[in-house]
Amino acid sequence: MCKHILNAQVAIRAPCCRKWFDCPECHEEREDHEMEKTVDLVMACKKCKKVFRKEMSEDFEEADEHCPNCDNHYVIEAKEPEMKMSIVMK
Repeated sequence: MCKHILNAQVAIRAPCCRKWFDCPECHEEREDHEMEKTVDLVMACKKCKKVFRKEMSEDFEEADEHCPNCDNHYVIEAKEPEMKMSIVMK
Protein backbone atom coordinates (compact mmCIF):
# COMPACT_ATOMS: atom_id res chain seq x y z
CA MET A 1 0.00 0.00 0.00
CA CYS A 2 1.32 3.41 -0.95
CA LYS A 3 1.85 5.97 1.78
CA HIS A 4 2.16 8.81 -0.74
CA ILE A 5 -0.98 8.35 -2.85
CA LEU A 6 -3.75 6.85 -0.74
CA ASN A 7 -6.11 6.12 -3.63
CA ALA A 8 -3.63 4.70 -6.16
CA GLN A 9 -5.54 2.65 -8.73
CA VAL A 10 -2.52 1.06 -10.45
CA ALA A 11 0.99 -0.06 -9.67
CA ILE A 12 3.71 0.86 -12.15
CA ARG A 13 6.68 -1.22 -13.26
CA ALA A 14 9.80 0.92 -13.20
CA PRO A 15 11.48 0.72 -16.62
CA CYS A 16 14.95 0.99 -15.05
CA CYS A 17 14.87 -1.96 -12.64
CA ARG A 18 11.61 -3.64 -13.71
CA LYS A 19 10.33 -3.69 -10.11
CA TRP A 20 6.75 -2.79 -9.15
CA PHE A 21 5.92 0.37 -7.21
CA ASP A 22 2.74 2.22 -6.31
CA CYS A 23 4.24 5.60 -7.22
CA PRO A 24 7.54 7.24 -8.24
CA GLU A 25 8.12 8.38 -4.64
CA CYS A 26 8.02 4.76 -3.46
CA HIS A 27 10.71 3.93 -6.06
CA GLU A 28 12.81 6.86 -4.89
CA GLU A 29 12.66 5.72 -1.25
CA ARG A 30 13.53 2.08 -1.93
CA GLU A 31 16.07 2.21 -4.76
CA ASP A 32 19.57 3.68 -5.09
CA HIS A 33 19.01 5.00 -8.61
CA GLU A 34 16.72 7.49 -10.33
CA MET A 35 13.63 6.16 -12.02
CA GLU A 36 14.12 6.04 -15.78
CA LYS A 37 11.69 8.24 -17.69
CA THR A 38 9.52 6.70 -20.41
CA VAL A 39 6.22 7.29 -22.20
CA ASP A 40 5.56 3.54 -22.50
CA LEU A 41 4.29 2.46 -19.06
CA VAL A 42 3.52 -1.03 -17.82
CA MET A 43 0.85 -0.95 -15.12
CA ALA A 44 -1.12 -3.39 -13.00
CA CYS A 45 -4.70 -2.52 -12.15
CA LYS A 46 -5.39 -2.79 -8.43
CA LYS A 47 -9.03 -3.68 -9.08
CA CYS A 48 -8.72 -6.62 -11.50
CA LYS A 49 -4.99 -7.37 -10.90
CA LYS A 50 -4.29 -7.55 -14.65
CA VAL A 51 -1.23 -6.00 -16.29
CA PHE A 52 -1.48 -3.66 -19.25
CA ARG A 53 0.69 -1.27 -21.23
CA LYS A 54 -0.16 2.35 -22.09
CA GLU A 55 1.72 4.88 -24.13
CA MET A 56 1.48 8.16 -22.21
CA SER A 57 2.05 10.42 -25.20
CA GLU A 58 0.46 13.57 -26.54
CA ASP A 59 -2.27 11.40 -28.10
CA PHE A 60 -3.44 10.21 -24.64
CA GLU A 61 -7.24 10.55 -24.57
CA GLU A 62 -9.92 10.33 -21.89
CA ALA A 63 -10.68 6.75 -22.97
CA ASP A 64 -7.06 5.87 -22.09
CA GLU A 65 -7.73 6.74 -18.43
CA HIS A 66 -9.42 3.37 -17.83
CA CYS A 67 -8.06 -0.14 -17.37
CA PRO A 68 -8.60 -1.99 -20.67
CA ASN A 69 -9.57 -5.15 -18.75
CA CYS A 70 -12.13 -3.95 -16.19
CA ASP A 71 -12.72 -0.28 -17.08
CA ASN A 72 -11.43 0.93 -13.66
CA HIS A 73 -10.78 4.69 -13.92
CA TYR A 74 -7.12 4.94 -12.85
CA VAL A 75 -6.36 8.56 -13.79
CA ILE A 76 -7.95 10.34 -10.84
CA GLU A 77 -6.99 13.16 -8.51
CA ALA A 78 -4.51 11.81 -5.98
CA LYS A 79 -5.45 11.72 -2.31
CA GLU A 80 -2.31 12.41 -0.33
CA PRO A 81 -1.95 12.03 3.45
CA GLU A 82 -2.40 15.18 5.46
CA MET A 83 0.80 16.56 6.90
CA LYS A 84 0.44 17.13 10.64
CA MET A 85 2.75 19.64 12.17
CA SER A 86 3.40 19.92 15.86
CA ILE A 87 5.08 22.78 17.61
CA VAL A 88 7.38 21.99 20.47
CA MET A 89 7.67 24.74 23.05
CA LYS A 90 10.81 24.88 25.17
